Amino acid sequence: MQRLIPRVLASIGLLALAVYFFRMPVSFLLGLFDKNVALDPSRILGLTSVYAMILFLWSVLYFTYHYFDQYNKALKYEASMVQIELNNLKSQLNPHFIFNALNSIRALVDENPLKSKQAINQLSNILRSSLASEKKGLTKFDDELKIVKDYLGLESIRFEERLKTEFDIHPESHDFFVPPLMIQTLVENGIKHGISKLTAGGIIQLKTIVDRGRLKVQIRNSGHLVNGVKRNKTGIGLKNTVQRLKLLYGDEAAFRIVNENDNFVLTEIVIPQNKKV
Repeated sequence: MQRLIPRVLASIGLLALAVYFFRMPVSFLLGLFDKNVALDPSRILGLTSVYAMILFLWSVLYFTYHYFDQYNKALKYEASMVQIELNNLKSQLNPHFIFNALNSIRALVDENPLKSKQAINQLSNILRSSLASEKKGLTKFDDELKIVKDYLGLESIRFEERLKTEFDIHPESHDFFVPPLMIQTLVENGIKHGISKLTAGGIIQLKTIVDRGRLKVQIRNSGHLVNGVKRNKTGIGLKNTVQRLKLLYGDEAAFRIVNENDNFVLTEIVIPQNKKV
C-alpha cells in the first residue's frame, strides 16, 4: 500500500491534466476554443483539480469494491479449507472408533455369543447415529450423549463389573451443540488409557456445567498420567480433539487433561454456545 498509494495519486494527477488538455481540440472543433482562457494557469489548476477529485472518488470506489470482493473470496476459501480439514478429522475418527469397537466384540464372540450379539446391536445403533452426524458440523448435545451411553453400554459388556459409570448432566446442556463424536472419543480415551490398565477397573464420570453461555464437559476416569505427562497428547483421539476445537471455535474453546488427584484423571473441554451449523 505504501508504494501503491503514491502511484495512484500521481496517476490521477497526470490523468486529470491529460483530460484538461484533451478538451482543447474538442473545444476547437466546436468553435469554443479561446487560447487566453484555455491556457490561463489558474483555470488549468482549477479544472484539473476538479477532474482529479472526480477521478480520486472513482478510484476509491473501484479499490474498495475490489478489496471487499477479494476479502469475501478469501473468507469463502478459508471457510472451505476449514470444512475440508474438519471432514478429514471426522473421517479419521470413524475407522479409529470402529476398529476399537470390533476388537471389543471379537473378545466376546467365543466366551459369550449372546453378549456379542447384543454388542453388535449396540454398535449398529452407534454407527447409525454417527453416520447421521457426518452431515453436520455440530450435533445436539443430547445426540452426542446418546452415543456416549451406547458406547459405554458396549464397553460394559467387555469389562463387566470392572467398569462403572456416573452421569451428572446440567439441564441447560441440552441447549448446546457439540462436535460429533468428540465427547465419545474422550470417554473412549479414558477407558483405553485408564480403566483398561487397572486390574480392578474403575469409574468413568461424565459431568457438564453451564456457566455464562459456555458448556464445560468434564470426564473423570480412574487412572493416573505418568509423571503428569499427557502421554496420549500425540494420539489420534486427543490430537484430533485439539485440532477440531481450534478450527471450530478458535481461542473461545479450551481443552486440558490433568491428574486431578492420585486416583483420577480429568479431561475437560469448554465450548461457547453456538448455533447449529
